Amino acid sequence: MTADVSVQFTYTVTLREISDGLKLQMRHSPVGRWCYRVLWAVAGFLGLVIAINLAAKGFDAPALGVLRFTATVVVIMIACRWLMALALLGYARHLGEHRVTVDRSGIGTVSERHTNHTGWEFYGRCVESRRVFVLLTPDVWGAGVLILPKRGLNAPQDTERMRELLATALIDQRSVRAARKKGSVQPMDRTEGADRTAVESGPGPVTGP
Repeated sequence: MTADVSVQFTYTVTLREISDGLKLQMRHSPVGRWCYRVLWAVAGFLGLVIAINLAAKGFDAPALGVLRFTATVVVIMIACRWLMALALLGYARHLGEHRVTVDRSGIGTVSERHTNHTGWEFYGRCVESRRVFVLLTPDVWGAGVLILPKRGLNAPQDTERMRELLATALIDQRSVRAARKKGSVQPMDRTEGADRTAVESGPGPVTGP
């Protein structure tokens, strides 16, 4: 892939896209994966307790209490994700339409009230769903997240070009990090974009560059 290859996105983010991005963040960050495993283990345990209780005593008050508790926890978890998505949607709509350019140097974002450029060293992994590309920072929480809706691509063939760009850039960054751990590469001295180290979350400039 040549260095001048770039992909452009133009979009105004939607609530569903933000929710998808947050879901992927939860499922693909190291801490998020462990949380999912714990939640599934708890759900399995509660299901077993309910089944044993029903087999032994029928649908009595204790079984109903456990069922209500399980349903309440599930509703709270879903509601929390959607409330967070609504908060991020309000901020993203305040910034206006997003115009994002992705190339080998990083990700540049321009909106009606915000301009930023983030280098690839900020990100550590990328996941993809039917609607969005999601870039995550390499920390265990995946705290920095950039959501890029696929519908914002300027051309249908840009989907595959985006995948190639992401694969190349993130592989390069993993190699650099591995070399730094071995002490063979010194961190670059950057005098601009000092705010890149800040934890970002949400769509477009809310979440990434």
